[in-house]
Amino acid sequence: MNDIKGIYNNILNDKKIIDLYDKIEKFENNSDNGYAYHNFTHIKNVTNLVENILNKLDFDEEFIYKAKIACLLHDIGSTEGKKDHAIKSYNFAKKYFEENNINFKDIDMVLEAIKIHSNGFETDNIIALVLILADKLDVKKTRISEVGKRIIGNRQYSHIEDIKIDINDNILKIKFITDGNIDEKELKDYYFTKKIMKAINSFSDKLKLQNIVYLDDKIFEI
Repeated sequence: MNDIKGIYNNILNDKKIIDLYDKIEKFENNSDNGYAYHNFTHIKNVTNLVENILNKLDFDEEFIYKAKIACLLHDIGSTEGKKDHAIKSYNFAKKYFEENNINFKDIDMVLEAIKIHSNGFETDNIIALVLILADKLDVKKTRISEVGKRIIGNRQYSHIEDIKIDINDNILKIKFITDGNIDEKELKDYYFTKKIMKAINSFSDKLKLQNIVYLDDKIFEI
């Protein structure tokens, strides 16, 4: 347990990793295609969501740290944009593990999770499923770039203040808390909202959970 926690903390505090995510943020701030950040703030948000979800499902701490390692490296390949960033992140992580003599049980699950985190909805890899879910759920306003705030559909995420998750009696409850100014129709019509719902449904199906999604206090369905 101490080994995997130590590996996680070393990656979390590695200046090389931090500098690369800073580079990604600068690139996205100067890009016309960066609708949402893949920066270190996003990485921390996804990590916290994954930890929260897995804790609520009673996964052990060692497994949770493995999932958190996948979170730390899942977007590291975005230095030149989102295109092919999942496979680039996988290649970086694989090389990073080799160069730093990092090895642990289930390392292949972690690498696969990074590799398929964009669209791997049908996988049975639990680390991948929870990473995909958390990654898609991180659409609150702090993630949306200035360009993203001008894109029809995407701009609606800038009205999301927070995301709350609860799991009880095999029911996954997700609540998007807004500032009250969101256009629900535009939100529903946007392609990425459909990906969010697909991630929720895929995770629920694989873990045999029911799910209820709320937009504030109203049930949200597509």
